[in-house]
Amino acid sequence: MKTLNQAHIGQVYYISELKKTTFSQKLRELGFIPDKELVLLSLNEDNAIVKVGNTRLALSLDYLRTIIIKNEQTTENMIGLSSLTVGQTGVVRMIDATGEIKRRLMDMGITRGTSIFVRKLAPLGDPMELHLRGYALSLRKNDAEKIKVTLKQ
Repeated sequence: MKTLNQAHIGQVYYISELKKTTFSQKLRELGFIPDKELVLLSLNEDNAIVKVGNTRLALSLDYLRTIIIKNEQTTENMIGLSSLTVGQTGVVRMIDATGEIKRRLMDMGITRGTSIFVRKLAPLGDPMELHLRGYALSLRKNDAEKIKVTLKQ
């Protein structure tokens, strides 16, 4: 039995059930019903941002502990952006970083759902030249490894 506070950020889950608590009815009213798709967008010591359907909600950890989730339902194979070769395109699924690094990557336009095309690699392979959102970006491989993508066909 896995609760939402134990989920991985950026992964797609489905609600299995809600524990019987004083929060249960309120969560149902907010759209937390069995088999509803949800994604944990961010998590810290006190609260989290959760996407349920097309709605984003901020919830305390007490609420997260009452939501029982099913195992990940995604069959996507996520890899680090640095694993892509020239000419390949990946779609961002999550940024596996925290704090300043994550904020900096997001400020550069690297967010969930963004397509990133690998245009060039430097002669020694580092940095990478990427094309996203209509502009070119150079990124070191150690930063690119923190960006988890799925290959776009």
